[in-house]
Amino acid sequence: MAKKIRTAVIGVGHLGQHHARIFKGLEKSELVAVVDADPARVDEISERNHCGGMTDYTRLKGQVDAVSIAVPTGHHYQVAKWCFENGIHALVEKPLSFSVDEARELVELAEKRKVILQVGHVERFNPALRTIRDQLDDVSFIEAHRLSPFPFRSTDVGVIMDVMIHDLDIILDLMQSEVVAIRANATNVISKQHEDIANARLEFANGAVANVTASRISEKVARKMRMFCNSKYVNLDFAAKQAWIYKKSARFQDPNFDVAKLDMSGIDNMLAFVFSDLIQVEQVAIAEDEPLRAELSHFLECVEGGSQPQVAGTEGLRAIQLACDILKTAQDHNSRYQKNE
Repeated sequence: MAKKIRTAVIGVGHLGQHHARIFKGLEKSELVAVVDADPARVDEISERNHCGGMTDYTRLKGQVDAVSIAVPTGHHYQVAKWCFENGIHALVEKPLSFSVDEARELVELAEKRKVILQVGHVERFNPALRTIRDQLDDVSFIEAHRLSPFPFRSTDVGVIMDVMIHDLDIILDLMQSEVVAIRANATNVISKQHEDIANARLEFANGAVANVTASRISEKVARKMRMFCNSKYVNLDFAAKQAWIYKKSARFQDPNFDVAKLDMSGIDNMLAFVFSDLIQVEQVAIAEDEPLRAELSHFLECVEGGSQPQVAGTEGLRAIQLACDILKTAQDHNSRYQKNE
């Protein structure tokens, strides 16, 4: 049996506790310790996972090979930098850091020290997206909505960096084209310093467009994305882990077929007719897989094999750059239209 990878989780709050649970159960992992600034939390999570616990992450030096970093965003840079300087591979929860400069420095340091840097954009590992990813070609328009009630966590960043960045990462991966224009608006509702609702329209060099909305004051949870391609339309529900593909029926293969000349006089149920005779709807079979487990498994495979992660530091940096550009655009918009008091 191959030697296990010695792992630890730094920050075992709402999300980090699940990193610890999964690391404890993965075959490639030996969970050495959990780390948190709260001693009571350390005791609780270490006891639950039968591993060591500490409040000072620098005590991990020489004890672990790889870590998950799930501390508040403001501490990502400091913790990840220490890990890389000490030869420790790291999965850093999204966003990679507070700023573009910090993210860029972490990417460069990881490359210099030859350690794995993976960014925790977990939706890339959502089984619904992974199942239909290869069927998406020539995407021309994307509409994304990511809504939730106020979480009372991750309050050190706004909804763009906390929530919208998931969809920004996915959209950049799908489009594979440079953003050439941004229009955006954002406002705070509950928070004093950060935006709680934001919308952005992104235009790409290849002509594609994406419309992205994020809110953390919604009454209900919604994590949906619609993708329009030349030959199909895909409706994706990240929360429900479901996907539907809409394609034109075989009737359109007839060169003489003209939908504008159809005799609709005998059609009683127009909706049923359109989505049976004209449009074929396929609900895609999605495998049961916990996205975080898939993400952490992939991380350990990259550590073991020295391969580049699916969501490497460069992808995390790219998403932060776009998120910062959107926030700046929204702030400029608000400044132009702010009423004089």
